[in-house]
Amino acid sequence: MSIENSLENKIEQQGFEENPFEHEIVSREWISSVEGEKDMARDKEIYPRLSKWIKEVNPKVVVEIGSGQGICSDRMAKYNGKYIGIEPSKILTERAVELYKNEKRDFMLGNAYSLPLPDECCDASFAINVWFHLENINQAAKELTRILKPAGKFMIITVNPDEYEGWIKSYDNIEENGKKIIGKANTPITPLTRNTFYKHSMKEIDESFKENGLIINSIEPFDFGNGGTKYFMQIIGTK
Repeated sequence: MSIENSLENKIEQQGFEENPFEHEIVSREWISSVEGEKDMARDKEIYPRLSKWIKEVNPKVVVEIGSGQGICSDRMAKYNGKYIGIEPSKILTERAVELYKNEKRDFMLGNAYSLPLPDECCDASFAINVWFHLENINQAAKELTRILKPAGKFMIITVNPDEYEGWIKSYDNIEENGKKIIGKANTPITPLTRNTFYKHSMKEIDESFKENGLIINSIEPFDFGNGGTKYFMQIIGTK
């Protein structure tokens, strides 16, 4: 049996199908992949958009939903406000604390469906490469609404629904069940043994926000280093 198949079997046996990032194997692979990237798509496409948005919004408190190992907390230009990162993976949260925690940055265990924060606690919130991992985007939008102050701002960077078929090509050993895709994700530097994403339409994403009192102000499709294909999109809105 190959190492890859052995890891996949271990993940399945231990019951981490729904959120592979909560499993140690995938968490370690993710840390290796993200921290190993230098001058690649994240540096060129993701972090500049984050920095620009933070500078424009200038929130006193910003919450990141799905903060991983905390790298975005250190990629927000000269932001001097309070940052709170929420992440379901214990290993990734511990790594974030190790690398980035200070008096203005906190990292907490939690997930998009039940954020461990009080109502109206932040001026802004963002999520990068998280929304397509969520099965219940309506519940996530509801929680986003709950933690935002009146007129609070949000930014979501996620897979462009128009490019799902191209996105699927970056996966191996695919299992497809309706909107749900499971497989090995060929991320840069270190592939992820197991990953899950959901094919939500733009209409479904839009309606989930509207139903929870959120307004989309702009949507920008952009390339993620894949030769011109608009694999990602940036959604900016307000409460």
